[in-house]
Amino acid sequence: MSRRLGELEDILGLRLLQRTTRDLFLTPAGRELYIRAERIAADVEATWGAMKQFDEEPQGVLRVSVPDSELAAVPLFTDFAAEFPKVELDVLVANVSMDLRAEGIDVALVFDEVGDPSLIAKSMYFNRNFAMATKSYRDKFGLPERPEDLQNHDCIVMRDNEGMPQLQWPLTNGETIKVKPKMLASGFRLMVQAVYAGLGIGLLPENALVKNKDLIALFPDLLCRESHFRLVYVEREYQLPHVRAFIERSDKFWNNWLTQW
Repeated sequence: MSRRLGELEDILGLRLLQRTTRDLFLTPAGRELYIRAERIAADVEATWGAMKQFDEEPQGVLRVSVPDSELAAVPLFTDFAAEFPKVELDVLVANVSMDLRAEGIDVALVFDEVGDPSLIAKSMYFNRNFAMATKSYRDKFGLPERPEDLQNHDCIVMRDNEGMPQLQWPLTNGETIKVKPKMLASGFRLMVQAVYAGLGIGLLPENALVKNKDLIALFPDLLCRESHFRLVYVEREYQLPHVRAFIERSDKFWNNWLTQW
């Protein structure tokens, strides 16, 4: 491989990789070549797939990334596996942003914005998240009367997709309030259970008020975070049958899920 790479660099008269004692990095020229070669490979794949699309059934490995908070997606996977027995599901639980191409992920279920404009992002649903505490927390520590008072209370704080603490909680007037973390959580379920246990105040979906009658929403008209749940995949002229089938089933699944919630 290194010999062929060296020959290619000699032909082009350009360095494609920057070598160190520990790692290799693409140079700007190498990155441009990689992007163009990837497009050519995608075109070849699309051409080959277009020739087979009329008689090929969904099969092969389907790699899907999903946050650990989205337990509602479990029936989607089980139903899909039952409907398409020749598809091997490889489900990755991840709470951080992943490079779909580098990780070989076909479809990702993610919250919030998608930074890569080359990806297709379809909105499945969105949540309104309010600051909430339990009655046991209220009885022990009292409750903040204004959003500014959150700075004097223990809060359960989630990390974002990049692993950074979400210390700035959004106000409905466009401003933010910085909170004091009692606990940092990379997983949604861990954060929810910490709030349920009365450990602190956290940002929970509004439907949690229906599930847990012990919860109290704090100034929902003043503090609210909207989180969008999206299905993300790489844009291709031709999607492999098993990827296309999963995208279609996902649309139907989440539409039904919303009506039955």
